[in-house]
Amino acid sequence: MTPAEPMARVMKSLTKDRFIRLSSLDASPLWDGVRRGHPHLEPEACGCLTELLCATALLQSRTLFAERLQLLVKGAGRAKAVVADSWPDGTIRGVLDASEVATGDWVLAPGLLQVMRSNATGEPYIGHLPLVEGGIQVQIEHYLLNSEQIQASLSLWCDSATGEAGGLLVEPLPDCPPERLALLVQAIEGLEVVPLWERTPEFLANWVSQGQGADELAATELSYRCRCTRDSLLETLRRFSPEQKADLFVQPGPLEVRCDYCGTLYPITQDDLAGPA
Repeated sequence: MTPAEPMARVMKSLTKDRFIRLSSLDASPLWDGVRRGHPHLEPEACGCLTELLCATALLQSRTLFAERLQLLVKGAGRAKAVVADSWPDGTIRGVLDASEVATGDWVLAPGLLQVMRSNATGEPYIGHLPLVEGGIQVQIEHYLLNSEQIQASLSLWCDSATGEAGGLLVEPLPDCPPERLALLVQAIEGLEVVPLWERTPEFLANWVSQGQGADELAATELSYRCRCTRDSLLETLRRFSPEQKADLFVQPGPLEVRCDYCGTLYPITQDDLAGPA
């Protein structure tokens, strides 16, 4: 029997004192998926992509995974563009387009953060914000404050040597007293002394609650998996006009289409596009 694929796990909790809502994530399996899906990327680039996947999963947990969520970061750093795409069924995927910048920060202003939310009942919501100074976690905090009027703290980590990865999103609720908020800030700042391998969702919830415990509101497992199929690709290409289809086959032989998310190569012939529209 083939061993089950390791799954990342995100957990949404509320502290026992009802002052702090948080989502915590053990994302090391996502790192493994990124490395398998993007073997051409250097480890630090995989780390950047994994952090955006973590941020996306934590944001999606705020709606209990009731919607599809896509994040796109385009900037002037070593990453020209980074995309994460998370679905309600627990599948998540991403891609990073590296720039020609050889050193420095992976995410760097000027640029933009695009957030796209979509569900089965409504039109997609697309929001844009200019990048500010700082990494991915700063961009997400800036988005929550300016687009959703939510003051939150996001911590992300990914060790490109070991693949230990995860994240913590913390939201003090409106009635959180100043002294409890001060303890929360202390806990977040003190997290740096905790080894990455120890930062399980349960540990993080207990850490934020100062040992008082937290009630689990929801939890889900995530797998890094692409959703591309040959059939879906053909369905898209068959909608092209006759002129567009002819342009695809200027060179002899089949057209080779590679999925940006997983690298799968699909050879397509003109006969393939002659099927039902």
